Amino acid sequence: MAFLRVVEVLPPRFPMSGSGRDRLDLKGEVERFVAEVRMVGRFADVVLVANMKNPHLLKMDTVQAALVAQHRTGVEAAPVLVVRDQVRAQFLSSLVAAFSSGLRSVMIAWGDDFPASGRGTGPGGFTDLAEAIREASVLRARSRSGVRLLAPVDLRRLGAGGGSAMAAGRLKAGADLFLAQPPTTDPHTTFDRHSSAIRRAGLEGKVLPGVFPFKDAADLALYEKMFGWKLSEELHAAASGGGEALFALTRAVVERVSRGGFPGVYVSTRGVPSMAERLLT
Repeated sequence: MAFLRVVEVLPPRFPMSGSGRDRLDLKGEVERFVAEVRMVGRFADVVLVANMKNPHLLKMDTVQAALVAQHRTGVEAAPVLVVRDQVRAQFLSSLVAAFSSGLRSVMIAWGDDFPASGRGTGPGGFTDLAEAIREASVLRARSRSGVRLLAPVDLRRLGAGGGSAMAAGRLKAGADLFLAQPPTTDPHTTFDRHSSAIRRAGLEGKVLPGVFPFKDAADLALYEKMFGWKLSEELHAAASGGGEALFALTRAVVERVSRGGFPGVYVSTRGVPSMAERLLT
């Protein structure tokens, strides 16, 4: 299997609040999105349309956004379907839309918690992610679809009790590949720890390590607080050299992943499409 480059982009989005006089530039935002996908698609095999959880923004449905992206650019686009936000019938309807319209990949995720200022939108209807993946796999078989099912894997839990069993359960349910969380942030300490966890779990050919370009020391502190990530001393030391030093570490991670026997890499551009070119060429 060829090395798979999965690059995350954000869907068309608009401010939630406003009066009837506040015009939503629907066409302009969609055109901006298409241009971004076209740029990223020069360096990606799959563009992953993220499902945003910001309660202050309206966003285009990810299946619709992926269809627009793939139709307009020819780049393979995969929507992220968040199980937490949908009742069962809605989730399955989204899958039918994706399977029947030419999309070749779909990511199924449970979803992060909303910020304290926001609320989730629905009861979900599934007890865990494996159950949702299992229903998606059954629907895929019934529809004679060859869609690739992507799912997340938490590398912090692989080495802990239950983490490997959870990943195995998602594979058994029908997941084809995992996109890793949290990101692999440096090419030595964190890369070695993540690689070891993946090997011990027997997932060498199933996990795409993630990379995430940080901006500065304040950015590191923000994400450690927001997501509970414990970032390495190597990364914190590089932050003293500014954004370019941090970027060099991220680029080095991509190079190690590409040589490390993994099936691919999962890249966040953080809304800056030019990052794809800088990281993947």
